[in-house]
Amino acid sequence: MIEAMKEIGEYALEKENKALNDFVSILVENPASNETYKHVFCIKFASSQDHFEFKGIEHQEYSKEKIAKYLYKRGSSNGPDITPTARVTEIKKTFLNKIIGWFSKPLKEAKPILDGEEVQFLELLGKCIKENEEIILSELEPKVNSIDAKENSILTLVLEENGFIRYVGDFEVFRKILKNNGASKFYSKYDIVSKEDDKVCSVCKTHKEVYGFVTPYEFYTVDKRGFVSGGFDQSKAWRNNPVCLECALKITAGKEYIEKYMSFGFYGFNFLLIPKLLTKNANEDIFDVFENFNEKKFAFNEGYQNFLQANEIDILNILSEKDDYLNFNFQFYEKSNSAYRILLYIEDVLPSRLRKLFKSKEIVDKRHIFRNYFSNDTETKSIQFTLGNVRWFFPNTLEDPDLNKYFLEITNGIFTGTSIDYNFLLKYVMQRIRKDFRNENSTRYSLFLGFQMLDFLNQLRLLGNYNGGKCVNSKNLSVLLGDIAPKENSGYEERTNVIFSEFESFFNTDAKKAIFLEGTLVQYLLNIQKYQRGSTPFRTKLRGLNLDERHVKRIFPEIINKLEEYDSNYYKELENLISKYMIQSGTDWKMPNDEISFYFVLGMNMSNLLKSPKSEMEIEND
Repeated sequence: MIEAMKEIGEYALEKENKALNDFVSILVENPASNETYKHVFCIKFASSQDHFEFKGIEHQEYSKEKIAKYLYKRGSSNGPDITPTARVTEIKKTFLNKIIGWFSKPLKEAKPILDGEEVQFLELLGKCIKENEEIILSELEPKVNSIDAKENSILTLVLEENGFIRYVGDFEVFRKILKNNGASKFYSKYDIVSKEDDKVCSVCKTHKEVYGFVTPYEFYTVDKRGFVSGGFDQSKAWRNNPVCLECALKITAGKEYIEKYMSFGFYGFNFLLIPKLLTKNANEDIFDVFENFNEKKFAFNEGYQNFLQANEIDILNILSEKDDYLNFNFQFYEKSNSAYRILLYIEDVLPSRLRKLFKSKEIVDKRHIFRNYFSNDTETKSIQFTLGNVRWFFPNTLEDPDLNKYFLEITNGIFTGTSIDYNFLLKYVMQRIRKDFRNENSTRYSLFLGFQMLDFLNQLRLLGNYNGGKCVNSKNLSVLLGDIAPKENSGYEERTNVIFSEFESFFNTDAKKAIFLEGTLVQYLLNIQKYQRGSTPFRTKLRGLNLDERHVKRIFPEIINKLEEYDSNYYKELENLISKYMIQSGTDWKMPNDEISFYFVLGMNMSNLLKSPKSEMEIEND
């Protein structure tokens, strides 16, 4: 990850026209933070052997080519910046805090790294500014106030020597201070200094001065002595993670670029999507993809699919079109104040893997049953697979904090091709369906989301511990979920055989067939009760969909009896089929209760596939 951040940082710095081998070029900032900064006011001095002389205020037009000369680096909002160049807010306040103020505390802090001549130079310059404070302000204020109120300005120092104008950035002493400021955060913390000369940098593998506190993310820290290996000496922290200044600056630039262009939200989580180029000559248009996507400049079309979330254009679909000259690392994290915690880190996901995910999604989305999830005379609604299907069963809730962890584990399995336990998934699918059932809400949506999730995972061969023989194959599944069109006058046996024979591995036992068909029969009974009574009292017999083998067998004759009581038993052929499969299934089905319940509710919600072409009431009228 660190090497990927370094490579991204190199790209970001080169894009900003910064020299990778020039620390000052990397550290300096553009004082014109936006296009309104059009003016530069220079406090001009002339030097003699032992003193400086104030020569007036020079008004210049801002020039992007002079960024290195201005040598601006933002410091404290209420105190001096890193060098005596500043953005003007209120001119008097800026002059006092950012210019005169610079020659007190910042200069005092910098003295240990300066030689005697450099200290003397800065002290004499600061003395001259202080002695001329009133006259400088008297000339400065009217000039600054004369510019357009909508335009902003920059304040800096210049020195006239032998007819030449030298800016802050032309003096090595200011460049040295800037470099030390940029480096100090990497070696000075906790009132401890951790650096060493002529050691191997862990990133670039060359001998350089290395630092011990290079921590792009707060998950790595040595704020406590016990976190330092080899003696608990924080000054020796460089041994844990030795990084040179050049690499540290590139990593920092990479982090800033990643957080700007490669940071995304995901069902209550934040994640970074970090590309790593696998060849030196790889096409770096990958960065253009992220930049254009982030700035909404990408030409999206209807061909793009969503995988992460249903309501957002998906960056993964775009990246899946790339060749395998790079891979992607996913870093899911949470940040609270200064604490940074990585929740999940997924490494080395190739574009070809992303293509495989979208191919499986495409197959699932085209299923007839999902494309026509809801259909009437005026509209048709479809369900498309996204990771929202998974989130539906593993929501972010205080009732069960582990659900977040399970959701991320399943996400990890999908991206890495790691098996996901079938019974584990069924447990939480049924947990959601039972909640809907208890609240007397339709179970159809949850059932179909769960079924679609299992279908998607099966396409990827990720269903672990699926004890239904071999996993469902795409040929059989396509018949069940595709355009099933039995003959109009076919009976129940023929209609069920269309499903069971073509979906053999899913309905591979007589017990599963019996449970599925009994669920269908129950739904027919509930439909009749709803029509005749306006309520569905038989729902109470279903035990909140917490079903086992004994209960499924026990309520079967009760269903038939109720249909007879309503004088609406149109399903004798279906009942005979259930009886047949019940007898053939024997005892001890060896099925978990969640699986039994799932097949049962699957039959309830897919009852329309077996329904006679004529409705129950049409049959009754006949």
